[in-house]
Amino acid sequence: MKLSIFQESRVGGRSYNQDRLTVAHSSEAVMLVVADGMGGHMRGEVAAQITVDLLSELFYQQATPVLSHPNRFLVNVISSVHQVILEYATDHRLPDVPSTTVVVAIIQQGYLYWCHVGDSRLYLLDQKGLRLRSRDHSQVQRLIDQGLLNEEAAKTHPERNKIYNCLGASSDPEIDIGDRQEVGPGCSIVLCTDGLWSQVQDDEMEKVFAGRHVNQVLPALINVAERRAGAGGDNLSAVAVTLLDDGVELGERGDALDTEKTPPQKGGRLILESNLETMHQEILASQVSKGS
Repeated sequence: MKLSIFQESRVGGRSYNQDRLTVAHSSEAVMLVVADGMGGHMRGEVAAQITVDLLSELFYQQATPVLSHPNRFLVNVISSVHQVILEYATDHRLPDVPSTTVVVAIIQQGYLYWCHVGDSRLYLLDQKGLRLRSRDHSQVQRLIDQGLLNEEAAKTHPERNKIYNCLGASSDPEIDIGDRQEVGPGCSIVLCTDGLWSQVQDDEMEKVFAGRHVNQVLPALINVAERRAGAGGDNLSAVAVTLLDDGVELGERGDALDTEKTPPQKGGRLILESNLETMHQEILASQVSKGS
């Protein structure tokens, strides 16, 4: 599988970045993940880090080289991540359980499988335009679905940042599994946090992607979103791919991936534990500085 690939995360107008993203692949499958940590300093990023690390680890364990049951994999791994977040908070006696959104895409054998929890989004665009967009698990989306609010009014609604579904909550997450989509050369899959999509309309997204690859669009789109959000803007993150024809010669391009020729970057449990230990030390340090 050959793809044009893009990933970037910016702090925006915040003092620290709670977004996390990753790309994992086998020789015949690719997984994209975006997680937007929620809560106070050194809290949301813990949940987001657990999410991307554990999803990567489980993908590498089970994509041999494809996932036998992609939707079942998505449900099982998201449920596992939720439990690990709760256990981490208990084991480290955190005063609050960290929480996060997540959106995941898996591409294999000509199909896209995907799911999300919260308001981080997935967009699928093809030669005809915007084929689908995930529906946010938010209070304003509920109002829109009920016909009580339109998209324009939702931009400034006082509860526009409130979501009702996440990982790390006291109740089990509602894992929203999307319909399987057939994909091929020219299709672009974009996963992003609300720091990006809140500043870009669907018709803008559709227009800028017409006939272009993710690397031709997203750098400028993130710049626009960051400028529109201003000094009080949120973290902005996106990971995206455009599927390429198998006959395309990639050469030494750093913005493209040939899954059959590029060895997987397996992290595994050691990386997961290392990332979390580093974060825990940062949490302790922040608590000490606040108490001094």
